[in-house]
Amino acid sequence: MKNLRSLFPYFTNNDGIYLDNAATNLKLQSVIAAEMEFMQKINANPHTADFDNAYIATKAIEECREKVAQFINCDSKDEIVFTSGTTHSLNQIAFGLKKHLKAGDNVVITTIEHASNLLPWMVLRDEIGFELRYAPLDADGLIMTERLTEVIDAKTAIFSFASCSNTMGAMNDVAAVSAAARAIKGEMLICIDAAQSIAHEKTDVKAWDVDLLAFSTHKMFGPFGLGVMWAKKAVLEMMDPLLYGGGNNHVITTDKYVLTNIPHKFEAGTPNASAIYAFNQVFAFFENEASLAEIRAQEHELKAYARELARNIHDTDIEVYNIENDSPIILFNIKNVPSQDFGTYLSSKWNISVRTGSHCAKMLCEFNGCKTTVRASFSFLNTKEELELLFKAIKKGKTEWLDAIL
Repeated sequence: MKNLRSLFPYFTNNDGIYLDNAATNLKLQSVIAAEMEFMQKINANPHTADFDNAYIATKAIEECREKVAQFINCDSKDEIVFTSGTTHSLNQIAFGLKKHLKAGDNVVITTIEHASNLLPWMVLRDEIGFELRYAPLDADGLIMTERLTEVIDAKTAIFSFASCSNTMGAMNDVAAVSAAARAIKGEMLICIDAAQSIAHEKTDVKAWDVDLLAFSTHKMFGPFGLGVMWAKKAVLEMMDPLLYGGGNNHVITTDKYVLTNIPHKFEAGTPNASAIYAFNQVFAFFENEASLAEIRAQEHELKAYARELARNIHDTDIEVYNIENDSPIILFNIKNVPSQDFGTYLSSKWNISVRTGSHCAKMLCEFNGCKTTVRASFSFLNTKEELELLFKAIKKGKTEWLDAIL
């Protein structure tokens, strides 16, 4: 791939190595410029055509809705709902379906889900009384399709899981998992947390045969504070919105109200119009600069190189948990070294930015026995030389970390 770093101003404003892409990708200059342009030149609340700038804002939002629909291959732009992020989307899904869940049902997730795809279901479980079940995972964190009969049955209402784990980096074959689940029970809702895969692998809700999807734009070189919830039209029609107010009402009288049609039914209040306006630039990037296929190929090559570097460590005190998959995430620990301390060491000594802790997946310790880990997550903008420096730092840091942070 051609060097595209010049399109990302982070590199002209920062030294060092950025390996925190699983938390948030770097932002395109075109996205930043577009968001500034909206606030400086347009600055209009949408949903009206009474003056030119309001029309421009409304048009930009609907154009973006259409681009998202094409990107994930859904039936209609009216199935695309803008939210504040993946967390908002997943909460809207769970609590929007609340009245369709009852005691005696079960909802299936996994133990390595992000808290955003775990806590809403736990809250509803405690309130409604349905059973929360956990799909079996293999040693790499992938859903074991051959064992789904252990958790899915005639009482399963919803199966919700991440296309890619934000910790182990396990990239599920969503179509295969969906097919295996529907072979056990065809009539259930399948929901996908696509936050970690949306900028790395092709998303095709039709090929996947799923009913609901959630992701954030800041995970795909876009703005903060904006997310997408997609659901089939029939599912959206039966869901209740989380928020009520301006924008999602059609009729209000003293004794009744009628909500407006989808997707605006779920978009009460002023939308993040500047972010939506800017998000349009992400699709121009994918079309003109780097396709998902090119990005995927580059990141797979980098992960293969990281795999080679990890296998050459030969040190039992350094444990890498997920080196076998192709996801651009490396999860590791150094024996007897607190992960947060090691992350501080990498930053202060090597100018390498990583993330440490439980990564909002606190049940991961039930899977790999570690309460916290160091996570280095890269993208196609990283290089083999940067990965070499990371692994050099890992090996030297085993003995140097304490002096560096004191």
